[in-house]
Amino acid sequence: MYYFLLASLIESADKVANTTSVYGAFLKHLKKSAQKELILESADFIQNDNSHQVFNEDSNKLIKHISGDILYLDPPYNQRQYSANYHLLNTIALYKPFKPKGKTGLPEYNRSSYCKKNEVKDSFEELIKNASFKYIFLSYNNEGLMSKEDVENTMKKYGKYDLVTQEYQRFKADKTENRNHKANKTFEYLHILEKNN
Repeated sequence: MYYFLLASLIESADKVANTTSVYGAFLKHLKKSAQKELILESADFIQNDNSHQVFNEDSNKLIKHISGDILYLDPPYNQRQYSANYHLLNTIALYKPFKPKGKTGLPEYNRSSYCKKNEVKDSFEELIKNASFKYIFLSYNNEGLMSKEDVENTMKKYGKYDLVTQEYQRFKADKTENRNHKANKTFEYLHILEKNN
């Protein structure tokens, strides 16, 4: 019951958040949805006979202890750790107070090697090398810390490689003059590896 209520609170709170979609920064003026009353609605889910496991640990350590047919990877693309982007939802989930710091009020957080330009390629290769999976899919985009060629060169070492590319309009909140990437479009890559045994 506790986790059901907690999930319901997190989903309901997100509906009235005064953000563009992530919690790295808040809007200066309250948008319409943020002015609505917080209504606790049930987090609906479908019961079935499927089983699953959830892990909360370093992926490069975890990969040595799990195996399967398909591994789908969706790491951070840039230097902003996901925990920073969704820190208020994490705060609700963990019920752990923090002292806001800086202009955006982010809590202190550890950045993984996937958010560090000088570490990401080595960590990615280590993950692929240690993965006991038949098929590995990596979702990444053209603005990531690793280039398309970086990913391709790494994955090709471990089996048969393929790539699917999809073009998207840039997310509106990302169209500011202060961004590193000023293009109107972005490319999402699905890197595919059929790993050698």
